Amino acid sequence: GVQVDAVVLESSYTNVREAAAHIPISKIYHQFPGFEYLVLDSLALGNMFFHSDENVKVLACPLLILHAEDDAVLPLHLGRKLFETARSAYKDKTKVKFITFPEKLGLGHDYISFNPELPALVK
Repeated sequence: GVQVDAVVLESSYTNVREAAAHIPISKIYHQFPGFEYLVLDSLALGNMFFHSDENVKVLACPLLILHAEDDAVLPLHLGRKLFETARSAYKDKTKVKFITFPEKLGLGHDYISFNPELPALVK
């Protein structure tokens, strides 16, 4: 692998299967028979795993996870779960940080990078 100084994740999730199961648009389909097979298992059959939860376990560099409370695409609890997974795997717990942005900022899923305080947070 490539050695990096740090990793910053914005609006992150644990893995694509869990993300697909929790995105708001998919919730209306949960009631239909075959949802897991047709949607969630199809991702795996297409080799679409995106195991962030497994990848953070092998990092040693500082990790910063950013998530907006009003993220309507990927719920905050997926970012928090990823943080907990990373924190439990890191020997030096101080290298793992999780920063949430209040709903009142209106950053949602796409606009954390527009927050004027962001440069100070990532230093």
